Amino acid sequence: MKKLLLSFAILTIFNLTACKKTEPNNISIVGKWQVDSYVITNFENTGKDQDDTKDESPRPTLEFKEDGSLHAIFYFKDLLGNNQNTIEDVQVKYTFTGDKLNLSGNLAFNHDSFTFSISNNILILKRTDKSSIGNKNGETHIENTTVTAHRL
Repeated sequence: MKKLLLSFAILTIFNLTACKKTEPNNISIVGKWQVDSYVITNFENTGKDQDDTKDESPRPTLEFKEDGSLHAIFYFKDLLGNNQNTIEDVQVKYTFTGDKLNLSGNLAFNHDSFTFSISNNILILKRTDKSSIGNKNGETHIENTTVTAHRL
């Protein structure tokens, strides 16, 4: 009887600890996010930061769907500043490798992968690029991109 109770206790402890290790992560990228900023540091080797979504209204949105598709809408004002026009309606597939978000196409500016994190319903996408735009003699420089969005 003692062996049976001991075996049952060990089995119960094993099952409880195994459940804790396999619990799904409740943080999900699936849903609609509104972009707060899309900042590129050292933009075109100027030493300045460029927020490519500054003053856009409505704000750009990213919608990650459960089927692995991403629908992103970016806006801009026309050259005369009279109307708000859609600049880009991006639809790509997404996958994950660890903390890396991989896209089947470009979100913007040849950006097809980011590291990502989600905390308190804030999504942060980051990447580092080498670029030769704005440089003389074909030299390269580093640009860091950070996209910040909140869940709608």
